Amino acid sequence: MKQLVVLVGLPGSGKTAYQCDHPDWVVVSRSAIRQAMFRCSYDATVEKTVDRIFHLALVEVLESAADIICVDEPNLTSSERATFVELARLAGRQPVAHVMPEIPIDVAYERMQRNLRRLAAERPHHRVHAFPRKAYDTLASAYEMVEEAEGFDAIERAVAPASLAQRPAAGATSRVRSERAPLPLFTS
Repeated sequence: MKQLVVLVGLPGSGKTAYQCDHPDWVVVSRSAIRQAMFRCSYDATVEKTVDRIFHLALVEVLESAADIICVDEPNLTSSERATFVELARLAGRQPVAHVMPEIPIDVAYERMQRNLRRLAAERPHHRVHAFPRKAYDTLASAYEMVEEAEGFDAIERAVAPASLAQRPAAGATSRVRSERAPLPLFTS
């Protein structure tokens, strides 16, 4: 059966690395939309537009022939996840949660900061905004563990990819990820 995979985890917990290890998945992500269309890591002035594009892209891809669609977002609360469970059911897809491994919050925060620094270095034309620790802690405090009662057909506990098991040495380059073609919605 076709699936809608809902990734669950704090920023820096390995969601994007995890989905990159599944090249057959079609991925919908607000972060990717921000970077591709608005060349930024975050900008409050474009968030309404990002949300509309995200939802339109998700609806379009849910109706596609893709076997597995992945929502690469934190999806930290049961109410956020409930929307995706309902959408999956309406589209005739099996809703499956993939929960990232629990890691210390300091480690996740540092990984997120490292990802922002890498983005700034690799894409100097992007606006990369800081993510203060206080805001991260507030986000982390909202995290609700996924429960069977949420309606997922399966809850998978992800294993951290080997690329996240060790911190890269100073000056090391990130692993090369295969580029995916944009969804037709975003082509010119």
